[in-house]
Amino acid sequence: MRRLALLTVAIVFLAAIPEAMAQRRLEVGLKAGPSFTDIAQDEDDGGRYHRRIAAAGGGWVRLALAGPLSVQVDALSTPKGTRLELADSDVSQTLMLRYFEAPFLLRLDAPRPEDGGWYVVGGGYFAVRTSAKVQIHLVDSSIESGTRDDASDAIERYDHGWVAGAGYDIGRFIVVEGRYTRGLANVNRIPDSVGFTNRALTFMVGFRY
Repeated sequence: MRRLALLTVAIVFLAAIPEAMAQRRLEVGLKAGPSFTDIAQDEDDGGRYHRRIAAAGGGWVRLALAGPLSVQVDALSTPKGTRLELADSDVSQTLMLRYFEAPFLLRLDAPRPEDGGWYVVGGGYFAVRTSAKVQIHLVDSSIESGTRDDASDAIERYDHGWVAGAGYDIGRFIVVEGRYTRGLANVNRIPDSVGFTNRALTFMVGFRY
């Protein structure tokens, strides 16, 4: 049902693009920046988890509505995952996930000059996993070693959740933004193990036109 709702929103949005372009109510852009990701477990398993830092980026299309309201659709490559430090050892295990993520957002602009100012965004997202790997890192007598293995069988293919953020348009072409993304689906496929959802805090700088 959620996928059908997101598809319906996308079709309506795309149908409005030709008219919006004719009236100059359409904005497009590209953005990229660091994402700080971790997981939220269904129950605490006692592990020492830390945020993973990786790059996120992509583009967006925004359609102005009435007054300060607009709708925005992003197409992003986003990292997810976490880093686990094993107790009483120099071994760490990093879950390295990457998704194609499509947020569908409502944007509200603060009263501002024509070419700059604050805004807030919020909405939902749908994501398709494009990569899943587990990296093991070991330090033994100051010598570092490790392995990286595929983990696709352990992670669900699809994810969905909500997004909230704020940003600032600088002049006509530059934008800076921060957003928090919270998954709602348990993406752990390993039987009889603790379920978890994705979450991330992302900061991006972009060029808009």
